[in-house]
Amino acid sequence: MNLEDTLSNRARFVMVMLTVATVFMAIVSYFISVAVVYGSSYASILHILNPDFIITCVFIALYWATLDTWLKLNEVYRSRSYGYIVLFHIVENVLGIMLITFTSVILGLTNYGRHMLLLFGALSTISSLTFKLLFYWGLRKARKKGYNNRKVFFICDKGGDSLLSLLHKRYEWGYKVVGAIGDSYIVKKYDGVFPVYDSSEVDVDSVITQDVDELIYAKGYDSSQEISRYLDLCNELGVTFRLYSQFLNRLSKNTQLRYFDTNAVITITNTPTNYVAMLFKRMFDILFSSCVILCGLPFFIIIALLIKLDSKGPIFFKQKRSGLKGRVFDVYKFRTMVINAEELKEKLMSQNEMDGPVFKMANDPRITRVGRLLRKTGIDEFPQFINVFIGDMSIVGPRPPLPKEVEQYERWQLRRLAMQPGITCLWQVARERNKITFEEWMNMDMEYIDNWSLSLDMVIIFKTIRTVFRADGK
Repeated sequence: MNLEDTLSNRARFVMVMLTVATVFMAIVSYFISVAVVYGSSYASILHILNPDFIITCVFIALYWATLDTWLKLNEVYRSRSYGYIVLFHIVENVLGIMLITFTSVILGLTNYGRHMLLLFGALSTISSLTFKLLFYWGLRKARKKGYNNRKVFFICDKGGDSLLSLLHKRYEWGYKVVGAIGDSYIVKKYDGVFPVYDSSEVDVDSVITQDVDELIYAKGYDSSQEISRYLDLCNELGVTFRLYSQFLNRLSKNTQLRYFDTNAVITITNTPTNYVAMLFKRMFDILFSSCVILCGLPFFIIIALLIKLDSKGPIFFKQKRSGLKGRVFDVYKFRTMVINAEELKEKLMSQNEMDGPVFKMANDPRITRVGRLLRKTGIDEFPQFINVFIGDMSIVGPRPPLPKEVEQYERWQLRRLAMQPGITCLWQVARERNKITFEEWMNMDMEYIDNWSLSLDMVIIFKTIRTVFRADGK
C-alpha cells in the first residue's frame, strides 16, 4: 500500500512479521553463541536443556519484540533511510544485551560470560540488520520497476512544490505523480514532465478520474471551503485524500497523521483498510469459488444441456461490467435470455420497473423457460465464481454495473466502485428486492462499504443461500 500503512492494518500485519523475524534471529543467535562458547556438542546440549536457558530465551523474545516496536524498526516507511535502520538496529541490540544482563543478575540466571554476550549481540545485530536492509532494498527495487505504486494527483501552488518535487523524484517510494493543478510557477516547472493544468483555467472535477489512487492537496495557504470541496469529491469517488496543510477540521475516525521525511500529511480514507481482514476475504474467495467450480461441475453440465435444449444460442452469456475503480472486465453468467435480448431491450425500456439507470422487468419476455427458473434461484450467477477465482470479483460486494449505467451515476454513487464487486450483496438478499428504488440500492451498497467486516460477509452469504432455496428472484 502507501505510506499511511505504517499504522494501518496492512502495516500491522507486516510489522508483526518483521518483529517475528527479528525475535527468531535473536534467539537463533543466542543458540549459536552458547554452542560456540561451550565448544563440545555435549556441553552445548546441557546448557540448552538448562531451564535458565529457556527462561532467557523467553526474555529475549519479550525484549526484542518490545524494542523493535518502540524503535519503530518493524514499520515499513517508504521514505526511511538506510542510515536510520543501521543506527537503530545497533541501539536495539545494545539495549537488548543490557536488559538481558540485568535480568540474569536480578533473577540469578546462569551467567554465560561477557564473551558469549558480545558474540550474541554481534550475531543478532548482523543477522537482523542484514535481513531488514535486504527487505527494504527489495521493496525499493520493486517500486522502481513499477510494482506496488500509487497514482497520485496534486493540487498545489509554489508553497507545496517541495512535497510534489520530493514524491516525483523518489521513485523508490512508490508514488507516481499522474498530474497536477497549480499556479503559474507549477505549470511552468512541470510542463512536459506530467499533465499539469493552470488552476485559473481548469477545475479538478474535469481532470480527476477513478484511476487516481490519491489526491494530494498541498497549497501554502489554508482555504477551508476549497479543501472541503475536494474532500467531498474524494469521498464520492472512493479516492484517498492527503492534506499538506494546517487544516484540521472535518476529521473522521479514518484520519491519520503520517510523514514524508519531515513533512506532516493528514490522510483520510473512506474504504475498508483492514489489510489482514481483506487478505482473509481474498483467500476465502479463492477457496470457496474453487470448491463451487469443482463440486458443481456435474450440475453445471446438466444446466448447460437444458439451456441448449430450451433455446438457440450459447450456454454462457458474457457481458462487459465495471469493477473496482471502474475498470471494465467480462462477467460470465448462464444465458437466461434469447440471443437478441439486447436489441429487444430498447423496445421494452418504457416498461422498466426500476428507477435510475438499471433495467428490471418482472415478466421480461426475453427470458427463456429455463432462464426463468435459473433467475428465480439465482443459479444463473454461478459462472461468476470464475470471475471470483481470477480476481475480477469477490463473493460479497456491490453488484458490478454496466459501463453505460456508470455513465449515468451521480457523483456520490461512484464510491460503490471503490470496492471489489461481488456475486451477492445486501440488495441481493433483501426481500422483494425489485421493489427497492435505485437510490435505496445505492445507499445499501454505501452502508456495506462503510460497515464492512468478515462477519458481515458471512451473514450475507448465509442469507444468499436462503434466497436460493426460497427462489423468489426475478
